Amino acid sequence: MKMGFEKDYAQYYDLFNQGKDYSKECNFLEEIFKRFGQGIKTILDLGCGTGFHDLELSKRGYEITGLDLSKEMIEIAKEKAPKVKFEVGDMSNFNLNENFDAIICLFSSIGYLVENKQIENFFKCVKNHLKENGLLIIDCWNGLAVMHELPSSRKKDVEIEGLKIIRKSFPDLDSKNHINNVRFNVKIFQDNSLIDGYEEQHKVRFFFPKEIEKYMNDEGFNLVKICPSYDLNKEITEKDWNMVIIARLK
Repeated sequence: MKMGFEKDYAQYYDLFNQGKDYSKECNFLEEIFKRFGQGIKTILDLGCGTGFHDLELSKRGYEITGLDLSKEMIEIAKEKAPKVKFEVGDMSNFNLNENFDAIICLFSSIGYLVENKQIENFFKCVKNHLKENGLLIIDCWNGLAVMHELPSSRKKDVEIEGLKIIRKSFPDLDSKNHINNVRFNVKIFQDNSLIDGYEEQHKVRFFFPKEIEKYMNDEGFNLVKICPSYDLNKEITEKDWNMVIIARLK
C-alpha cells in the first residue's frame, strides 16, 4: 500500500479535482484581502499541490511562492505555472528567508499535520514568514461537522478521452486523536480495459474552532474570522464540513 502524495496520486490529482472551481475560490481569497488585508501583493501558498490556485492568483497579478512536500506535485506545478516560484518543503519545517503579505493553506492541506508538535511548528514557521499585520488563511476540516456526520465510504468516477478512473474511499475514524484514516482504492481503465490500480492511505486531521484558535494565539495571531468554505457572510455550524480560518499576525 502506498502512502499519500506518491507518483500515482500526483499523476491523477488534477483529474480527481477537475470539478473544483479554483477561480471562485480565488475570488473568495480576494474578498478576504479587500476586507481584512492591507495591500496584499506577495503570497505564500503552503501545501500548494499541483499549483492551480497559484496559477490563477499569478494571472491576477500577485507574486506567488508555492511550497509542497511532494516533489512530483511540484514538478507538475512548475510546468503548469512557469512564472510562479515553487519549492519542495515541509510546511511544518521550512525557511525561505522571505516575508509575505499573506500566507494561505487551502484544500485541507494542514490536515496532513497530524501531530500537535507539527501544528505548533507550522504556526511558528508561518509567523516567521509573515510581514507585520500579515494575513493567514487556512481551509480545513471542521471537527464539529466530522463528529456530527461521521465519515462514510464514497465512490468517485472520472472520465476523460477514453480514460476512466474509479476511486473508492474507506474511512476509519480515530476520534480520540482527531484523525480520519482514509484508504483509497483506485482503478484506471483505458477504453474499458483495466490498465492500472493502486491503494493509498491518507491520515487527515480535523480541527475544532477553539482548538485551532488556541494554536494561533500561542504564536501571536489574532483570530479575525471563522466561516464555512467559501462564504464570508455565514457563521460556522456543525453542518459545514470545511471551514476557513482567517487570522492576522499581531
